[in-house]
Amino acid sequence: MDEFATAPSFAQARGAVAFWDLGEGTPVLVLHGFPDAPLGMSPLVDRLVRAGYRAIVPSLPGYAPSQPVENYQSAAVAGDMIAVLDALELERVPVVGHDWGGCVALDLGANHADRVSRVVSLAIPHPDGFVARRRDLQEQKTAAYAWILAYSSGAAQLAADSDWLDQVHEEWSPGLRRAEWSAVKEVLQRPGVGEAVHGWYRDDFGATTSTGEVLVPTLMLHGSDDGCIRPACFRGFEQRFPAGLELEQVSGVGHWLHVEQPDEIAARIVRFLSAG
Repeated sequence: MDEFATAPSFAQARGAVAFWDLGEGTPVLVLHGFPDAPLGMSPLVDRLVRAGYRAIVPSLPGYAPSQPVENYQSAAVAGDMIAVLDALELERVPVVGHDWGGCVALDLGANHADRVSRVVSLAIPHPDGFVARRRDLQEQKTAAYAWILAYSSGAAQLAADSDWLDQVHEEWSPGLRRAEWSAVKEVLQRPGVGEAVHGWYRDDFGATTSTGEVLVPTLMLHGSDDGCIRPACFRGFEQRFPAGLELEQVSGVGHWLHVEQPDEIAARIVRFLSAG
């Protein structure tokens, strides 16, 4: 999407948060994850804009050109996203988040329900699912990267290593090839981004607060072939969604389901958002 080649706007939160304001119509906040950048959300954003949505797409704190911050816990970053909404004078919007962006989206739905109307989480379960994940031996093997990024002295260097990023990309979404991957990697290899990624994982493992109940209607989509988070992590937490949870597994896709099947994923999201 050529729009991401243009200069972003900035909102002042704990640091300056860069964001792109794309399209016209109903505003929706779209949050990327790791290893990714706003550009990596372009297949989904393009379809949302064509469906009549105005996509607000921030670069999460620490991902250039957004500034780094001291605390990358989801609850703190959720506050930064509220600052973006304030800068645009948007009172209440739906939010779509992938990977770490999904964690932030769920926190917004739990702790800022007055500002968020609906949540779509892509490839991320309720945080309670991560607790179950750490008890499962197979999941422990799959999630070893998270411990390394959180605690290894070489975490920042690893998070920006080209070969490692390619390996993660291939293992989490087997067979996925996307034209903009080299440009996404370029963002991840900018000075300071590796340190920020280390901070995201470190602060998540050290979090003293939990997301709790998500108080707005939620759609959770995950791929059957996700090499990062297994389908079992998504099940059994319906009680954490008192406003309703639609949990859907998408066959034949991995962690970047919105890139692998953008038409299908966008259609499911638009259906869910339209119901509100």
